[in-house]
Amino acid sequence: MNTHATPATPATTDARPTPPLDGTRLSRAFVHAGIAHFAKLSLGAPSAVFDALAASYVGDDLATLLDTPRDDWHATCRALARAAPELRGPLGRLLADLQLQLHEWFAVALCGENESSYLLNLALAELQSPGALRPGLHLIAALSEALFGTRLAPLELPNHRLVRAGILDLAGDGPMPTRNLAIVPELWALLCGDTSAWRGTAPLPVGDAVLPTGFCDQLPSLAGMLRGGVTRHVVLRGARAAGFAAAARLAAAVGRPPLQMEAGTWTHRPALAAACRYAGWLPVLALDLGPGESHALPTHPALAVPLLIVTGRDGAIEAPALIEIDLPPLAPHERRSAWRAAMAANDEALGVGGACDPALCDDFAGHALLDGPTVHSLAERVRLDARVRGETPGLAHLRRARAGFGSERLRQLAQPVAREVGPDELVLPDELLSRFDALVARCRQREQLCDGLGASLADPTPGVRALFCGESGAGKTLAASRLATLLGAPLFRVDLSAVMNKYIGESEKNLGRLLDEAAALDVILLLDEADALFGRRGEGKETGERYANMLTNFLLTRIEQHPGIVVLTSNNRGRIDSAFTRRFDAIIEFPPPGVAERLRIWQSHLGQRSPDAALCRQLASYCTLPGGHIRNAVLQAAALDPAAADDGQPTRPIAAEPLVAALIEEYRKIGRTPPPQLMHARVPQ
Repeated sequence: MNTHATPATPATTDARPTPPLDGTRLSRAFVHAGIAHFAKLSLGAPSAVFDALAASYVGDDLATLLDTPRDDWHATCRALARAAPELRGPLGRLLADLQLQLHEWFAVALCGENESSYLLNLALAELQSPGALRPGLHLIAALSEALFGTRLAPLELPNHRLVRAGILDLAGDGPMPTRNLAIVPELWALLCGDTSAWRGTAPLPVGDAVLPTGFCDQLPSLAGMLRGGVTRHVVLRGARAAGFAAAARLAAAVGRPPLQMEAGTWTHRPALAAACRYAGWLPVLALDLGPGESHALPTHPALAVPLLIVTGRDGAIEAPALIEIDLPPLAPHERRSAWRAAMAANDEALGVGGACDPALCDDFAGHALLDGPTVHSLAERVRLDARVRGETPGLAHLRRARAGFGSERLRQLAQPVAREVGPDELVLPDELLSRFDALVARCRQREQLCDGLGASLADPTPGVRALFCGESGAGKTLAASRLATLLGAPLFRVDLSAVMNKYIGESEKNLGRLLDEAAALDVILLLDEADALFGRRGEGKETGERYANMLTNFLLTRIEQHPGIVVLTSNNRGRIDSAFTRRFDAIIEFPPPGVAERLRIWQSHLGQRSPDAALCRQLASYCTLPGGHIRNAVLQAAALDPAAADDGQPTRPIAAEPLVAALIEEYRKIGRTPPPQLMHARVPQ
């Protein structure tokens, strides 16, 4: 037997069987014995550092652990070769996976122990160039040659399987002999038995949220394919929360704990592949791609591990043995089951007795098209809100819970509009009000709208797209807020300046992310001044025109596929390309209000502080300003009315003078001449 190059494989000769040893203790003793032996060979008279290093492990030295002669290094190596295949745990699996020989095992253990032993740091500093506390490649080569009679030249290490597998890493930028060899401290701790989640990762809990039946039916086959190595990558496309819940459920079916991280963390920390393999984790990567983008997953051929990837609808993922799963939305009956299960679970958690009200859960299920994890989170908020108020849970609690839930990512590109609009606040002509009511009905029935219809409408997108046209202040945004109030849905106004980006491809990515987040929360999106995007298209002769046309087509296509409600506004319908008309489910034009509508607007805004009815009729007759300007005038008049401020009566009618002055200021702001009748408007005596 060649004792200087003994592989860590089972021995076929003599020796009594050695009981399994602790890999951590054995590796530590291996390193310290090897360093002490090398110091005697190279230094002759080692310093006190080496004596202190040996004394720190008295009773736990290599000769004692292996029951070998204390001064016979070759006999110790033979015993190590026999013990290596018997090692259990992560370290034993690593030795077997990569078929490591003694000198390679020693290099790994040396780098690992160097991260935990200060005395070893000092010893290495004496064995190599001053200041180098991690083993240099020249020292690794010398140790391999002196201790094991095996060559491990510096030029061999960049392509060594330990480096390619992410176990060891080369540090430094000088000539190869001067570079250092290192191991990620968390990886060595894991190999020694510490399976705590790493920085930048988190255990993904396996919840009991309701998932689509279609996905649950696939779980056994997907889990079997991952366990058997038939596939290594499963991509779960859909809402982020639903994707993580599905990934956790799939990991449980595979029998491995899921570990969540961003895709960038996985890419930039190659040692995570080894960590997941030896800790038994199933990595779950979160990936945010835009239209036309692609992401190539790094390969770890030496230590392959299965991967789950949670991403949206856009982009492409490049990886071998990949399966993509589109997570479908919950069907109505599944959503009802989700609410009943979630409300019952929260009753139990809060110590509330009795079963949840099925009728209430059915109302909740019809309120918004949400996925199972979102339903589960909202149910907890609903119960807590109702309990704090001492009330029975109802739709009002759900609306409050939805108002700010999960909108952190959405707020990067849109702003919430929290205004509740009552029935008397939106003043419209009867014909226009009928069209608005039809839009509300379309939105309420969007999920079941095609039930019983023909085959061409068998699988429609439940989204609704509406275009509100009219001059500034005509009530378009107010109508959108009224729609959100009637549906009990959050309303978000899209900041087009935040969405649009000068870099090609970024605008599409922002728009895709915006629609994905809106779909996950089933919020209403309000895109103001849509003619900036949907204006008449040019002939595409210039590069800028061609890109603008492509961006418009992309947005239209995505909005058509969007399952939620989108309201677009324009100050002038004539600016909207007529080719886009068919893509809207409803187009409502808000004309300037007539006399009757203006009177109702004045009364709605003035409320208890309304002056004499005759003055209101005068103002409604002569002043043709739309509702937005009337609102501004009323607020300004309330601020200017000296009588109300002097006597401290906020319900006292506003005097004519401040109302007239505020109206004249509104006309000045828009560059129009006030009507002459306005200058003579007075409260009748």
